[in-house]
Amino acid sequence: MASRLCLLVLSGLPGSGKTSLARKLQESWQSEVAVVHVCYDELIPEDLKLERPEEDEGEDRNGDQQAVSLWKQHRRAIHHNVEKLLRKSKSLPEEENSTDVLPDLDAKFLKCAKFAERNGRGGGDNNADLERQSSLVVIIDDNMYYRSMRYHYYQLARKYTIGFCEVFLHCDVETALKRNMERQSPVARETVVAMATKIEPPNPNRHSWEVMSFNYEQATTTDEETALEEIRELVAVAIANPVLAIPEENMEEKEQSRLICSMNVLHQADQILRKCISDVMGSAKADNRMGKAELKILGRQLNKIRAELLDDLKHQKLQLPPIESVGPQPGAEQEGDMSSCSSLTDLDSPTEVEVIEVKTLEGYILRLFRERRAANPGTKST
Repeated sequence: MASRLCLLVLSGLPGSGKTSLARKLQESWQSEVAVVHVCYDELIPEDLKLERPEEDEGEDRNGDQQAVSLWKQHRRAIHHNVEKLLRKSKSLPEEENSTDVLPDLDAKFLKCAKFAERNGRGGGDNNADLERQSSLVVIIDDNMYYRSMRYHYYQLARKYTIGFCEVFLHCDVETALKRNMERQSPVARETVVAMATKIEPPNPNRHSWEVMSFNYEQATTTDEETALEEIRELVAVAIANPVLAIPEENMEEKEQSRLICSMNVLHQADQILRKCISDVMGSAKADNRMGKAELKILGRQLNKIRAELLDDLKHQKLQLPPIESVGPQPGAEQEGDMSSCSSLTDLDSPTEVEVIEVKTLEGYILRLFRERRAANPGTKST
């Protein structure tokens, strides 16, 4: 089996060129490495693709919880199949009692991945090819617009001590929309636009686990072959420097720390939300545009949003940033972050949702709070 493994995660807007890049990389490696191209678009059934701006928040606009649940189940099943492939490549036995098994997707994964198929061409015994190859690169091809989505694969790399790297395909919205409409099954325009406001490119300066990343600026990169060579070099460096696994003796301690940190996150989120509500209510009172009854209704609606957000965080219905990226305590000012909720008190239209850069937990919670208010016109203070 392959002794040198690497997970290469591609991220970017729909239409940014991820699948095309994956195929060009597969072709450029020729017989040097075995390549498994894991394309989410080809593995998730069309009727389960949630083409909605809020697909990551666990409920579509029509409230179809069952569709969301199946969509998430398929994503987990893809992750499970990737892990199975890694275990097989490292000659490890399959894990038993997995709940993330979908026979149809499993079969499709085997067909789509095309183990060790080189240069985009078939032929030969795939399993035999895989054994002859000393290196295996698994390309994860999906939008992966939240950092936490990519972090799941970093955790796999760390679990099996293999290489990990990322390529972010930077593409302006108009270009992405144009390319997207040329696809056989285009993503909804509003989904692409909303995703562009939420996408989180790799930031190795702030997140050390993203140090092996490459920002592919297609608009300014005229030599495609040079870009391909840089990406191949990135993969080679990642293979030579695998992610170190957490020592087994520390796993219990790490899990305990994670639980403590999780509770701390909920406590911080509650404090931030309470301050947001206080700021909004204070602004509404100062404007003298609402009577006591209206203020009471506004307060009740805002607290409902607070309760829903906390419940979603508690039950992991929201994509939290990795725990290690959670920023300072509320009130600790930092360049680029929001230290107050003043900008949330003037919500003239539910469609005018300001893009808040998420650098800390506070920025993340502020963004969620504003989006929930935008979705509920009754919470406007005007």
